[in-house]
Amino acid sequence: MAEAPAWVPALTLRLQLQGLATLGLDAAHVQAALGPLPDAPDALVPAQAYVRMWHAAELLHGPGVASALAGTIAFGAFGALDYLVGSADTVAGGCESARLHFAMVSTDTALEIDPLDDGGHALRVRALAPMPVQALEFTLATLFLRLRHVTGGGFRPRLLGLPVARPAGDDAERLALFGQTPAYGHPCAEMLIDAATWEMPTCSADPMLHAALKDMAARLELAQPGDSSLQQALRARLRDALAQGHADAARLAELLGVSERTLQRRLAGIGRSFSEVVEEFRREEAARLLATPGLALVEVASRLGYAEQTSFTRAFRRWTGVTPGRWRAGRR
Repeated sequence: MAEAPAWVPALTLRLQLQGLATLGLDAAHVQAALGPLPDAPDALVPAQAYVRMWHAAELLHGPGVASALAGTIAFGAFGALDYLVGSADTVAGGCESARLHFAMVSTDTALEIDPLDDGGHALRVRALAPMPVQALEFTLATLFLRLRHVTGGGFRPRLLGLPVARPAGDDAERLALFGQTPAYGHPCAEMLIDAATWEMPTCSADPMLHAALKDMAARLELAQPGDSSLQQALRARLRDALAQGHADAARLAELLGVSERTLQRRLAGIGRSFSEVVEEFRREEAARLLATPGLALVEVASRLGYAEQTSFTRAFRRWTGVTPGRWRAGRR
C-alpha cells in the first residue's frame, strides 16, 4: 500500500528560516535548498522540502541545530499550539492539548502520551512518514520550551531522550537549553515526566479559552483520516500484556474488542504489522526501563515479555549494537 504524502506547514519553515538567521547562519543558502514557500498563512509544503532544509542547516551549524533552532522561536509564534498549551491549567493539560493540536494539523508527526507505572507519563514524538531525526528533535525541544515557559521555568522532565548519536565533542548548546544532558541514542524522541511534574500548575491558565480551544481541536481530530489511534490503543495495552506473557495478536485483538483478522487488516491499512508495533514498543520500553535506577536486568526482561534474560540481551543487541548493561552504563 502506497504511503500518503506528508506535508509540513509553511509557517513552521518560515519561523525556522528566521531562527537560522538569528543563529547567524546563512538562511538564504538554506532557503535555496528548500525552494520557494507559498504565501498563504495556512499553506503546506511537501515533507521532502523539509528534509532538504534540515540537511542544509546541519551542514552549516553541525549537530544540535534542531534544539538550537527551537530556542530561537518565541512563545506565541506557533499560534494555536502555544495558545492551547499556555491556557491549560497543568502540564498534563498542556501536553494533552498539544497532542490534540498535532492530530488536528499534522500529517507527518504525532504526539503520543503513555501513562507509566509510577504515575508519571511519557510524551513521545512519533513520525507518521519518513522524517529526519532533526525534525523529531526540533518538535521535542519546542514542546519542552513551551512547557518550561508556561510553568515559569519549573518544568523539568525526568529523562529527555533524543534519537541522535552522542556528539564527539562538547554539547554545550543542548545542555544550556535543557538544563540537563539528554539521553543520546534513545529509540525515539520523548520526555519522561514524573507524577508531580505532570500535575504542576501553569502560570497562564485561562479555563474558558482553553475549554473552547480544546473542544474545537477535539472535534476536528475526530474528522481526521487515518487510523494512527489504533497504534496508540494497541501500545497502551502492550505494557501489561507483555509483563503477563500474553502479548500475542489474538489476545491483544480481544483486549481491543476486535477480531484478530480485523486488527491485522487495520494495521496493514496504515502500513504496519502487529510484530512491527510490538518490536518498536519493546525497544522503546526497554530504554525507559533501563533508565530506571535499581531495576534489575532480569526484571526488565520479564516486563518486556522475555522468559529468559539472554533472549532480551540478544534482542537489545540487535536493536542497539550493545548489551543492555553496557547501554545503561554509558548513560550514567
